[in-house]
Amino acid sequence: MTQRTIAIVVNARSANGHDDDLRARIEAALPTDAGRLLWFQPRKSSRLERVCQRAATVADLVVAVGGDGTVRTVAQHARARGKPLAIIPTGTYNLVARHLGIPLDVADAARLAITGSARPTPCGDINGLLFFNHAAFGLYTRIIAARERHTAVLGRSRVTAVLSGIATLFNRYPILKLRLDVDGETKHCRANAIFFGANPLPLATVDAEFATQCDGRALGLVLMRHQGRRHVLAAAFKALFGRLSDAPTFELTALQDTTVDILRRRRRLRVSIDGELIKCRLPLQVHYQTEALQVVRPDPLESSA
Repeated sequence: MTQRTIAIVVNARSANGHDDDLRARIEAALPTDAGRLLWFQPRKSSRLERVCQRAATVADLVVAVGGDGTVRTVAQHARARGKPLAIIPTGTYNLVARHLGIPLDVADAARLAITGSARPTPCGDINGLLFFNHAAFGLYTRIIAARERHTAVLGRSRVTAVLSGIATLFNRYPILKLRLDVDGETKHCRANAIFFGANPLPLATVDAEFATQCDGRALGLVLMRHQGRRHVLAAAFKALFGRLSDAPTFELTALQDTTVDILRRRRRLRVSIDGELIKCRLPLQVHYQTEALQVVRPDPLESSA
């Protein structure tokens, strides 16, 4: 019987990825007949794309060890090569793993990666780039960029992320002139931010009922129409209690496909894709894909038992 080749991509820069014993803990949790293990651990984040491409080329199964950004990058190349993906979460938030029912414990996740079954898993797609959690731009990208600057000095934590976001709200933020084509209808508006959610967990912080409506069925579009700073701060307060849909300047829409264009001279736009800032060419083509790739995860019936 041919031995299965398993490529394990480790991001040492994730919250728990710098653990010196991480590889040993993963190896100790795997069964002796797991297969041929190939380890990939890029020293620089700029090399992650190339490493993931190589890992997806040579392996039968690709395992992402890191946070949501690492998972997205590995998944992008696994999808391109038609390879199944497994996840060992070591990030700060681990929203992908939490949504899919993947254990947050390293040993448990490692065992599931090898012994579990790969299942069709939905995700979003923006200009050919996969995302599990979100794709967002406008004010949101300002918040992400500020967070990266602050964590470089203060360290990566939830408290730093929250304080950084609040500080950003008091600075200037963009006014976007948008054209949206949704389900055959075109509309124009001015907005401060657009957020496409593919994961119900972040959508639930906006509106729990809306998150349930979208879960496994559609992307959730959160459009923040242009408004003054006082209204933005009020909306942020509402979001803490999951009542953002009460704000009149916000629109929530469940959708399958949309095209977004922005009236601006530069035809490239910084977009936050699962927390990573990536420049995308306009217009943006956004889709919801129900069977984008195969991900090793628990049986839904088992996880709900």
